[in-house]
Amino acid sequence: RELSLSILFTGSGFFRENEKMFWSRKAPAKKSEPKKTAPPSSAEIRAQALANARAAREALGEDTIQRIAASLSQKKNSPLEQAKARLQKLDKDRVAEEILIMLDDKD
Repeated sequence: RELSLSILFTGSGFFRENEKMFWSRKAPAKKSEPKKTAPPSSAEIRAQALANARAAREALGEDTIQRIAASLSQKKNSPLEQAKARLQKLDKDRVAEEILIMLDDKD
């Protein structure tokens, strides 16, 4: 029985008689990478940020911005925020000890 060379290695990943072997094929052309632009300078970033702030101020309106500012200042002066600030200034080990004592007292 003779094998026909024309059907040798047909199917996925195999070759027909008229196809070139994988090592004799040309490598596929590499895709050209997009040109990289230089990162913006800090002056350009600042100018863009100022332009964005101006656009946001115009879109929101001065009244809305004043209300937001008042709300933020009230939040900073709230008793909860004042207590948080005092706790951050205290010694962390002592605060941890006090919390543990409080948890032991609950039991």
